[in-house]
Amino acid sequence: MRFSLSKFKVELKLSVNRLRLLQAKKSSLNAKARREIATLLESGKERSAYIRVENIIREDFNVEALEIVELYCELLTARVGLIEQSRTVDPGISEAVWSIVYASTRADVRELVILREMLTSKFGAEAVKSAIDNAEGQVDPKLVRKLSPQAPPTELVKMYLKEIASIYRVNWRPEGENDDSNDTPSGGVKEPARLATPPAAFECAELDDLLNEGADAAKTGDSQNSTGNDTDKDKEVSDLLPSIPSTSENPRGSDSAGPKPPVTKPLAPKPAAKLPVPVVSRAKPSAPAPKDGLPSLDELQRRFDALKRG
Repeated sequence: MRFSLSKFKVELKLSVNRLRLLQAKKSSLNAKARREIATLLESGKERSAYIRVENIIREDFNVEALEIVELYCELLTARVGLIEQSRTVDPGISEAVWSIVYASTRADVRELVILREMLTSKFGAEAVKSAIDNAEGQVDPKLVRKLSPQAPPTELVKMYLKEIASIYRVNWRPEGENDDSNDTPSGGVKEPARLATPPAAFECAELDDLLNEGADAAKTGDSQNSTGNDTDKDKEVSDLLPSIPSTSENPRGSDSAGPKPPVTKPLAPKPAAKLPVPVVSRAKPSAPAPKDGLPSLDELQRRFDALKRG
């Protein structure tokens, strides 16, 4: 295919759109596959989960490779003038050109195949063949690793499975691997670390010593001043209660040690206030109702007086 600058730019733009669609499609399929692997782990089918997760890893690598090729296509779109100027590849775009050629044989993108054919007519078949084989190491090393057909390492597979189990909340761990956060090497439950002496215990110990010294001093003072304290307490009680002077005289007269303190007697409780008794008015009994339909004597007397007045 003959090289045409305008058609080359169109194919670059079409390649970018196709690469973005493929990335979205593969990411959606991988999300569905992850849910299926979580179901396998939950049902105990670890062997099937190990095999299927390798396909997910491969598709993730392909998505990353498509992202790299997309960036190179955008770079060539911005620097397309460097391709038209000479028959050799400019160093500023050499990695992008040969990486696209390398990916065209490993990614299922028709637009990349058209770009490779146009670049073959521009730079020659030998240079393109060297780029496809990566004979001179002119292709991006990261792109080569992502498109490599080698199986992923075992540690990466276990890491994927652990991440899927964590996302979908499946209680699963690889065989022979213990949870370091909860178990000890012997398999028992790991106890939380304890401090020999908590930081606040030093302050509490000093405070207890001060309180004990104060308590000892208080006991010594109480034993020495017990008599004085009792007298002061009696005096305080006598001051609070209303005092009633005693009428009894001192029988000893002048031989007594001194006047006795006034004797206080408890006040008699006040009688409870009497509540007023409600007065209930008694209604006068009404005149008996006439028996057998005959008027009473009062009714006859009233009628008789009315006749007289008439």
